[in-house]
Amino acid sequence: MRSNLQHLDPRQSDPVPTDPTPIPDPVPRPQPMPDPPPDEEPIKLSHR
Repeated sequence: MRSNLQHLDPRQSDPVPTDPTPIPDPVPRPQPMPDPPPDEEPIKLSHR
């Protein structure tokens, strides 16, 4: 099994981790994570 992987990509020893890397990148971008932070900021300012 190890020999097969090496024969597939002898120059690139990381052909698998290169694929899953671009997948999680576009996922957190469309998420509403960057929306809540800016909403909480104005609330704290208003309370002051």
